[in-house]
Amino acid sequence: MKNGMKKTAAVVMAAMLMGTGAVVPAAENMGIFSQTAIVAEAASVGKVTGLKSKTLSNSEIQLNWSKVKGASGYTVYMRKNGKYNKLGDCKGTSYTVKKLPNATRENFKVRAYKTVKGKKVYGKYSANWNTATNPQACKGLKVSSVGTDSVKLSWTKIGCTNYRIYQNIKGEWKEIGKTTGTSYTVKKLAPATKYQFKIRACKQDDKKTSNNHYGKYSGVVTAITKKSDKITQADIDAMKAELTAYSREKAEYIKEHYTEFWKYGTDFNTIEEYFELKEKSVTPENAGYDAVYVIPYTQDNLDETIQLYKRKIDYLYEKEGDVYYVVYIENCPNGHRVNSNPCWATYFLY
Repeated sequence: MKNGMKKTAAVVMAAMLMGTGAVVPAAENMGIFSQTAIVAEAASVGKVTGLKSKTLSNSEIQLNWSKVKGASGYTVYMRKNGKYNKLGDCKGTSYTVKKLPNATRENFKVRAYKTVKGKKVYGKYSANWNTATNPQACKGLKVSSVGTDSVKLSWTKIGCTNYRIYQNIKGEWKEIGKTTGTSYTVKKLAPATKYQFKIRACKQDDKKTSNNHYGKYSGVVTAITKKSDKITQADIDAMKAELTAYSREKAEYIKEHYTEFWKYGTDFNTIEEYFELKEKSVTPENAGYDAVYVIPYTQDNLDETIQLYKRKIDYLYEKEGDVYYVVYIENCPNGHRVNSNPCWATYFLY
């Protein structure tokens, strides 16, 4: 009678636990008390939570999750052809999936287990987790053509969501565009000017997120835009050098009193060093100026502009001669706040 009651209780417990999602080994050749113990253990295996990932390369993804109390280990699964297949077991809360194809989306699940009398008793599956491997490095980047104000880039197609284009701007690489194709035209450039570019491929986890995975950068390519019958950057640089020399010549007070200035003997020792220090350190953001003067890209001669700027320098030194006016010229291919068209903006900073 007692054995019958125990058997009935075990069967009832097993039936109740079937609805929890716990996986119970077959009771074949097992005593009723062993079966009851396994059923009880199955009920206590927690569900894996906190599943996340870190893409390590174009072929490896590291999975991480929260520890399940009392678990003996974890089994990792990856979906393929609509079915979750076992990848492997681990004791800790991290697992690295290797030898994956580059730039591919993958989907994973994890579940915890306890080992009871040599059998694995599983808890529920975690929520699924989508991620992707990185694309490979872009190859074949080259300059296809150049104009007076544009450069066309092209490269070899690889698997990815899109390509990101970067330009070296004042020593910093900045993203300037993206495309799903294998070419991109950079526009609004200055004539007769050297530019540097590089690209890298991007793979998104899925269309609903902005989580991106990037391949390594391509090599750097250099392009020089064609000379125009209009003003070029070289013309602007020559004008700046001429105006700088003119401003130094007019700075009579500075040349007479520079040895009395703060940091003389530490940051500078000669008048040339003082001029260079000021020219390298001042910008429109940290210095004063009376106005901004613009030279449009469409202008074809600088002779009158140079004479106008020299008269402006004369006026400034007559107005306030105890400062040094630094000639600062900024290239504005997208326009300036005082002129929306491509131009060079000139400041006389003090």
